[in-house]
Amino acid sequence: MAKRIDLPEWAFDVAWKISELRYSNFKNRFRNTKLVKFHEKEEYSEHIESILGYLGDIGCAIFLNLDPKEVIKQMLIDTDCLRHRDTHDLVYNSCNLDIKIEDYGSEKIHKKIIEGTITKEEPYGCRLINRKQWEENGENIDYYIFGTTDLPLSEEHKLHQVKSLYFIGFLSKKDLEEYPFSQYTPANKKLHTEAKIIPNNKLKNIELLKQIPSCDRHTSTYENDKLKDDKCQEILLQLEKIFSKFRI
Repeated sequence: MAKRIDLPEWAFDVAWKISELRYSNFKNRFRNTKLVKFHEKEEYSEHIESILGYLGDIGCAIFLNLDPKEVIKQMLIDTDCLRHRDTHDLVYNSCNLDIKIEDYGSEKIHKKIIEGTITKEEPYGCRLINRKQWEENGENIDYYIFGTTDLPLSEEHKLHQVKSLYFIGFLSKKDLEEYPFSQYTPANKKLHTEAKIIPNNKLKNIELLKQIPSCDRHTSTYENDKLKDDKCQEILLQLEKIFSKFRI
């Protein structure tokens, strides 16, 4: 069964602001045309994928009993104050995590995935990691975490209306190495690119993520001196204005 995590009131505004601030240095590489269509009239339409990603980071941090504001600070350090992309989303027990938040398109499918009753032969019955993402970043990731929004995204439920996330399961990089790349899912759907295709019922119980052993990747968590960078200070100031608005 999936784990539901309520997002802080500030989560969307902070995710949008970070997405705006990074936009001049790098943009979303994988655009979701369906989600773009739902949001084309929204001010944040250029940032849908990155906002969704940051919401995933915030939600997963809360699930793992990490302070999401501190996780954001660490992200600023890791990206040299948003000058380049990050290589992972979160660090937990010295392991690098990659959080993937996906929209499943319909309430029926959404419900079956959350309940764990979907089969691999059904649409969205498998989770995907495309070859390019794996080859570009796989060496930096220890665990992949899969989740979705509280309700399917649509004209009636847009990204700024998301109040919570569901985390449905996870796998280690070692687990995923046994899955070959393919362009066809068990539902006989041809993908745009080759991917590792993981049946939903092969994911590990999300609660077990809290028990993963140390990966010994990180000897220390923060390099606070980097936050003294003028650009970092300006970013932190803008984020602090959002936090203050919600009286954190």
